[in-house]
Amino acid sequence: MVEFLNRYVSIEKESTYGTEPSGTPVYGEVDDESIQHNFELMTREDMSRPISAKSVTGTEYSEGDINLAMQVDDFVGNLLYSFFPQDTTSNPSGSIYKHILTEPSLTSASAGVYPSWTVRVGREEKEHTFTGMMTNTLSVSASVGEYATMSVGFVGKAESATAALATPTFDGVALDALYFANGVVNFDDGTSGAPAASASVKSFSFDINLNRDTDNAYAIGASTYGRAPPAQRREVTGTLEFNKVIYTSSLDEPTYDGLIAADGLEYNDGAAPVLILELKDEAAADFIKIQFEKIRFEAPQASVSGRDTNTMTVNFVALYDDDRGCMTVTAQGTSLSSTQYDA
Repeated sequence: MVEFLNRYVSIEKESTYGTEPSGTPVYGEVDDESIQHNFELMTREDMSRPISAKSVTGTEYSEGDINLAMQVDDFVGNLLYSFFPQDTTSNPSGSIYKHILTEPSLTSASAGVYPSWTVRVGREEKEHTFTGMMTNTLSVSASVGEYATMSVGFVGKAESATAALATPTFDGVALDALYFANGVVNFDDGTSGAPAASASVKSFSFDINLNRDTDNAYAIGASTYGRAPPAQRREVTGTLEFNKVIYTSSLDEPTYDGLIAADGLEYNDGAAPVLILELKDEAAADFIKIQFEKIRFEAPQASVSGRDTNTMTVNFVALYDDDRGCMTVTAQGTSLSSTQYDA
């Protein structure tokens, strides 16, 4: 019998790429998923027949996205860790644990290795298993009147055989998702100390793309990936929407005139983050903080239509600072693991 309650998504870190682990999976409160098995047909076309007569299966792989509201649990924590694979864990007090997640090291090949996952999806009557799944894209957004949301894109090996459904235990069952009212956005243009939080940002979003090279994950002798698709150029872009056009600012927000200046506008303090996006729960004990170290803004959009309010939207690209990297993510909460995600 089909049961609506038999829908779930879990992830479990693999110790060897593509080998399904037998430990404890982490379940997340996912809104929807689109992970599926794919293959390409190789069809023979000879000159003796008017219609193709032979065909075989070519390359096989799995890919898809999961979408969910952000909350401070180990499911979200592990997903963030998959893009920031160096984890420093501490215990600020009591049952509160903090994970500071950073990008892969440029000086040590073993520091910050991107993890691979076995993703299991419960779909009504069967569990679908996808091994060797690597995260490839991350999108995070928050806006007034909405929960903060994230979308994660995976690529991986061909799907395994279906199995019996598991009984999920959701990691963040006691938590509510983070949302706009407890959000904080800070700018620092590098001219002085970091000012107070901006009160003009209406929404923010950013995207990370690891541009995984799936073509070079194949080798002769197998139809699916034989190794983890390697990450290539890491691209980080974002968008900020302000509830008004910023002509003057005492809080280091990018001003319209600064954005359209001859050389454009770049923030790079060199000693501190230039953009901080922070989402907290009601008590502020649980939070996720995203820090950008160097950003360059694109041209602003501030046109008017009818009698609608004049607002300003500006896109940006996050750049690498030689001393501080590009980004840092901090997750702190009472439901987070005391163990480093990269352990």
